[in-house]
Amino acid sequence: MKKLVLLALIPLSVLADDISWSTDCSTTNCGKTIDGSDTVTGDGDITTTADNTNAIDLNASSSNTLNLSGNLTTSGNGSEGIYFEGSSSNTLSLTGNISTSGIGANMIVITLNSDNNELSINGNLTSSGVDASIQLNRSSNNILNISGNVSTSGDQSHGFYPDKSNNNTIIINGNLVTTGIASYGLNLLSDNESNSITINGNISTSGLGSYGVYLNRTGNNSNDITINGNITTTGLNANGISINGNSGTSNSITVNGSITTESGDGIKLLSSDSNTYSIKGINVGLTSENGWYAIHAFNSDNNRFNLSRGLYVGSFYTNGNNNILDFTGLGKARSYVFATSGPTNFTLIDNNKPVIAGSAKSRGIADIDDEGNKLYQRFNPISRATSSQHKRMAMGHARNDFWIDGYYSDSDRTTSYKELNHKTRGLTVGFNVSGDRQLPLDLIVNFENSDTGYGQSDQSIDTNSVMAGLFYPKLMQAFNGSLALKFLTGVADNESDIKVANNTVASGEETITEDYSSYYVMVGGEWLQPLYKGNNIHHDIYLGLDVMHERINSHSSSSYFYMNDRDITQLNSSLHYGFSFNSDDKKLLIQAKAGIEQTDILEGEYQYYKIDGVATRFKGDERNTYITASLGADYKFSNNAKAYFNVQKFDSSDDIDGTSGNVGFIYNF
Repeated sequence: MKKLVLLALIPLSVLADDISWSTDCSTTNCGKTIDGSDTVTGDGDITTTADNTNAIDLNASSSNTLNLSGNLTTSGNGSEGIYFEGSSSNTLSLTGNISTSGIGANMIVITLNSDNNELSINGNLTSSGVDASIQLNRSSNNILNISGNVSTSGDQSHGFYPDKSNNNTIIINGNLVTTGIASYGLNLLSDNESNSITINGNISTSGLGSYGVYLNRTGNNSNDITINGNITTTGLNANGISINGNSGTSNSITVNGSITTESGDGIKLLSSDSNTYSIKGINVGLTSENGWYAIHAFNSDNNRFNLSRGLYVGSFYTNGNNNILDFTGLGKARSYVFATSGPTNFTLIDNNKPVIAGSAKSRGIADIDDEGNKLYQRFNPISRATSSQHKRMAMGHARNDFWIDGYYSDSDRTTSYKELNHKTRGLTVGFNVSGDRQLPLDLIVNFENSDTGYGQSDQSIDTNSVMAGLFYPKLMQAFNGSLALKFLTGVADNESDIKVANNTVASGEETITEDYSSYYVMVGGEWLQPLYKGNNIHHDIYLGLDVMHERINSHSSSSYFYMNDRDITQLNSSLHYGFSFNSDDKKLLIQAKAGIEQTDILEGEYQYYKIDGVATRFKGDERNTYITASLGADYKFSNNAKAYFNVQKFDSSDDIDGTSGNVGFIYNF
């Protein structure tokens, strides 16, 4: 028979190998004390009202397995929801909420060499008393997984409060909220090493001097803290992250959301060295004019701040040595003019593009890097249309007075930090100007509008351009093949909006504009060699070689950036296989092509420019390879009129994928 023993502090204690209960003891002090090596199944709420009366109590009790379903509620002073002291290798699973309301009544306590325990809580944890937290004291190698929210409302009550504990894994999948004076979201007191702490929700604190994350005293080393939500503080002198004097080294703190403070520093370091901070954004409500900074590294050395995509409001201050601001995470397209202050300078790093010291300033280079691809895409639809005309001539179709080719294309690159989207809409018109002369000649006119976006809306370029030139669809013929030749020249008007991250303005960014002109010249040839000619089916090889040149005029973007002239000469070589089927009545023509094209910048790979008057340069992408495939059809309505369409896909070696479509009309008066 199982024994029931009444204790002084815990009214009901169950001592047995297998224990279960299914009663609801919400009106009496029915806390449970668990002895060693027990398997416990509990179904029902547990409520205690006396002081120092814990809902679940393990004291010098190890190797237990507890599967509990129900809420744990305590209202006495010093009454804990779950209490482990000197208890190791226990497994506890609770489906239910924990609520405490007395002074010093902690939600969970794991203390005094309680090691290798695993606790899983599927519910919310709430405390309304003073000095109440989730406490981890002098205990190591524990796993604590909380699927709900953690909230406290008493002064000096913290969400999670470890002290002298090592190698623990803490996961809170909900939000962590504290309300009260000096109530911290995470408070690492002292001598905590190699702990992994993950908050998958937000941290929010409200109260005088209440920090989101606080490394409080000495010896907090090599901890890995990750906040996958935001940190928000609303009290006076409430920093988002605060690291006290000599608190520890080699800690990594990552905030994948943003830090927002009403009256405090975003990150405050005081005599704290050699830690790493990865932050998506910081918004300090009262800026450095009022004594608050986004980053405040005071008497602190060798810290690294990895800034990611987000907005930053508030200056960056340091008087220490070798504190690093790394802007690589902002991406290629992001421009910024960040203010820094203090008697020493930050070390500035941006592995994507040049950054200028004296504060921290850089212009996005995604458009510079993309110029070769844009030049290829500017001429590609014209070349596709002239190649189609070349094929019709090679098949012996009659010359027409004019032809029209309208097209639309959409290309994307979704690679992180290199995002790109390019859309074009255009119209090409060809006029037969050779008349009765033996050498066929078309006059070509092309109009195009394009818009290109880089990064996460960091820069957009709207371009209107016009091209004109001559096209010889059958310049010469030899070995059953034919050569086509084209000459084109054009001009473009470009308008660009650039979003510049600026930590001195309340919005965290401003938009500046660029207006500039571009000029184009192109000469190209295509050799079409039939492989097989049947009554209905043709197989062909296309060899193309184009030389394209673009001159981009110099221009400025407000007072921040000045772009020098840039002359780009690019060689485009191509090899395609073509297949065509012509119906017996010659009204329907189906064509398919697949091939490879390569672009190489021969000259002009560098863009020279100035950032705040300081000269620098960036080397753009020099080579790109495109794998292309297309399918189209012509339909002849009469001897004088026909229409056609074509769909093309391409995939580039620079991870740009695109689709384009064109429709055309040919008429002979």
